[in-house]
Amino acid sequence: MEFVAYDSVLLKLVLDYTDAGVGIKTRGPLSPFLGKLKNRFDAYTKGIPAEIRGDKLYLSTAFPPVPSKPFKRLVLSQMKRALGFHSPDNLTIMVTGDCQCNCEHCLVYKMNRGDELSKNEIFDVIDQALELGVSQITFEGGEPTLRKDLPELIEHVDESKATSMAVTNGQYLTEDYVQELKEFGLDYINVSIDSPYPGVHDKFRGVPGLFEDATEGIKNSVDAGILTGVLYIARPGNCDREALERMVNYCGELGVFELMIDKIVPSGRWAGKDVLSEAQEEEIIRFQKEIAEKKGKNLITNFFQLRRPDFFGCFAGRRWCYISPSGEVMPCMHVPISFGNVKEEKLSKIWGKIRKHPLFNKKPNKCAHEDPEYKENYLKNIPDNTHLPYPIKEQD
Repeated sequence: MEFVAYDSVLLKLVLDYTDAGVGIKTRGPLSPFLGKLKNRFDAYTKGIPAEIRGDKLYLSTAFPPVPSKPFKRLVLSQMKRALGFHSPDNLTIMVTGDCQCNCEHCLVYKMNRGDELSKNEIFDVIDQALELGVSQITFEGGEPTLRKDLPELIEHVDESKATSMAVTNGQYLTEDYVQELKEFGLDYINVSIDSPYPGVHDKFRGVPGLFEDATEGIKNSVDAGILTGVLYIARPGNCDREALERMVNYCGELGVFELMIDKIVPSGRWAGKDVLSEAQEEEIIRFQKEIAEKKGKNLITNFFQLRRPDFFGCFAGRRWCYISPSGEVMPCMHVPISFGNVKEEKLSKIWGKIRKHPLFNKKPNKCAHEDPEYKENYLKNIPDNTHLPYPIKEQD
């Protein structure tokens, strides 16, 4: 079945959905400009859990559905990028630093500089992001469901321009609350699960009974018809084959759309701790392919693979833009450096500073947090006792 993702006199892009996966066809004068991008995206879409709902094709919680106006904006953004004009595809707003958990890999660790953004300030940031060309707005924390005005924040996202997603620990996803989020326009929910073993998950997050609550939250989200994913951050202690197989079975039993696997990064509270070896990453990739062949349908998205140089490269400051609870703008949640605050400057101006910076205007051969230049000239210079994110103006 074919789905037209973009159609103009200059370019027509069609996604071809079959049992073998999703293929991409392009036609038109601009088609050659998308050559490498098409090949990379084509290779990636063959291994993601695509699903048809109504008249739309859903590729992942990371992308708008096809056809849709947000996906057209995403395609337009890639065309401009091929011509040297970069705008963010995703804006993630950490709407609060508050959280009932005490996770061992917390990224909001030390991020408590100043008052949190007000509802109207977040409204303004969303509007500015949409003007920049963003096609997805993600609400994170801390724990975003602790903000009483989260439904209103979601409602403010113009659905003709961008999809909306919430990343949550799942504890407060009651049946009524999930229905409210849906009514206010939420497109996707990703619930973080750190182990298929309830006791291990609860200990890692510091909340007894959280696994059971999160499981109920996932069920409620699936039952409400929201496209629901499980976010699994792979680390040396939870990526063995038995654990991964249990996660696949867990997700299958709950009826989730996608098991999104990303890899642990030595930032936040996980700074200085062990990360996946290259062999472990490759084993996860092999496992995904085996599961797809065994089940005849993809369930796993290896999101870390998408950011490899042979796919799209690092997203930080190129496709991603993050905003801390107090309004500091970062290239990525794993690069705790602020290029400005949205309370003081326009998002477009701050984004321009990121794009001009030598760390982010070069071809990304590694993720920014793995870049030797970043680690030696920036990360090492951040004082141990300071609040994060650390101002770039204090380093350059």
